Amino acid sequence: MKKWIVSIILIALITIPVSCFAASVTPQVFTFAGHNDVMTLDVSQMNDEMSALIMYALNESLIRNSYNEIIPGLAESYDVSEDGTVYTFHLRDAKWSDGVPVTAKDFEYSFLRTMNPETGSSQVSEFDSILNAQAYYNGEITDASLVGVKAVDEKTLVLTLTYNDPFFMTEMAEGINFYPIRADYVEKYGMSYASSPETFIGCGPFVLKEWVQGARITLEKNSEYWNTDKVKLERVVELIIPDENTRVGMYDLGEIDAIYSISKVQTIMHPEYGSRSGGTLQYLAFNCSEGLVMENMNLRKALSFAIDREAIVAAITSPGTIPVDRMIDPSIIIDGKSVTEAYSNSTGVPPSGDIEKAKEFLNKALSELGLSKPSDLPSINYVCMDSPVHKQYAEALQAGWKDGLGVDVGISILPVPQAIGALLSGQFDIFLVGQASGVDPATIMNNFTIGNGNNYARWDSKEYSNLIAAQSENPNLAERLLQIQQAEAIILDEAPVAPLWTPGTAYLCREFVKGLHYGRQTGSIEFIFAYIEN
Repeated sequence: MKKWIVSIILIALITIPVSCFAASVTPQVFTFAGHNDVMTLDVSQMNDEMSALIMYALNESLIRNSYNEIIPGLAESYDVSEDGTVYTFHLRDAKWSDGVPVTAKDFEYSFLRTMNPETGSSQVSEFDSILNAQAYYNGEITDASLVGVKAVDEKTLVLTLTYNDPFFMTEMAEGINFYPIRADYVEKYGMSYASSPETFIGCGPFVLKEWVQGARITLEKNSEYWNTDKVKLERVVELIIPDENTRVGMYDLGEIDAIYSISKVQTIMHPEYGSRSGGTLQYLAFNCSEGLVMENMNLRKALSFAIDREAIVAAITSPGTIPVDRMIDPSIIIDGKSVTEAYSNSTGVPPSGDIEKAKEFLNKALSELGLSKPSDLPSINYVCMDSPVHKQYAEALQAGWKDGLGVDVGISILPVPQAIGALLSGQFDIFLVGQASGVDPATIMNNFTIGNGNNYARWDSKEYSNLIAAQSENPNLAERLLQIQQAEAIILDEAPVAPLWTPGTAYLCREFVKGLHYGRQTGSIEFIFAYIEN
């Protein structure tokens, strides 16, 4: 009888699942909500925040910025010449997600493709310090072999600069256009390249498993990644949810682990929020094209002086947002000091605005345009991206211009892709632009030279363009900063843009998500080394 009982117990134990005895394993799945879809995964065309965020996880550059430090990427090591103009990168053994080896030629192809004027990239200024890069993308030379990008062999890439650029390595580590590209994928898929998981390939920590445009992006751990042992997450899901109330509701119900950004109102409801600041500057671009109403400089100045930046920041923006009157991010530090403190400049617009000064500029504008009152002005079209915060900005600015100056500004709210299309094609009078400010004080100002694809204001100034060109080739940092200061004085005085603020970002994230990091740069949310704690 005892033997029979023991047998029954043993049989029962054998049939109990092993998992009942093992410690429960927490699934390494991170799900977060973003507000906008990825615009493109084509490295040469990428210029927006959400695309940069996803590409950071899907691809790997020579070096990368991680947790505010430059760490090795696909370059196992590198050498720099004594004069600081030649960088030789030695690639490690690494593979694309399909197992094909990554070579120096993949980087050479990517960099030259971005610089090629036929590509039409808006990000060519990223490569300005490379020898003959500007001449190549401006069409002054057509022989790509003259550009300072050379794949010497499969494992060696040599980058030759025009001058010793003290910001070069940091720019490359933080930049969003220094990833390799597989030429065979571009040739095979043509215009469809990088538009779906089937037409895109990367060599980063994750692979693109699913992309339901406007709804969801799913990434899975890349077993071929050279550093895959340090990647703990098995899957990352971004849900694209434009409506903030829906995002926050899902977070409150425990359906998602994090929200990329939340508004000021939600920070009151969720005091556990985290925040970051710096790395981006937002400004109004006025379309200065000939024949348009914003071609008038005094009208542009009137609108800028009428803005109460302080009030808008207090009412709408996230914690960490700082009103600015410069086209240089004050968080850029050189020799331990903010560059905006060391090299002063100003639009002259107080943070709270100056309505009386604004009226003076408006009266000058009306006189120049042959008009007698603000209501006689042609219609002014403010194109606004369809997001809650951007709509709030637009409405606050519209009300300030109407109440303070009697100027009517119409708002056209468009889905993000269409709004960006209007910006690029010049179908607007006013557009709120946000751009990564980089580590070089001239990063954003480089965009406003004649013929630059990012010169959204369509503003032409030979004096300004010449100064920007001169500083970009000046090996003397002190002289270069003075040239940047002189150029900034011109753009601030002529007001093709109205600097607004450097936005802070508030976000929500569960305590069990460990190792998530928000860097200074736009798009640098870093989840590649994050994990879910038991």
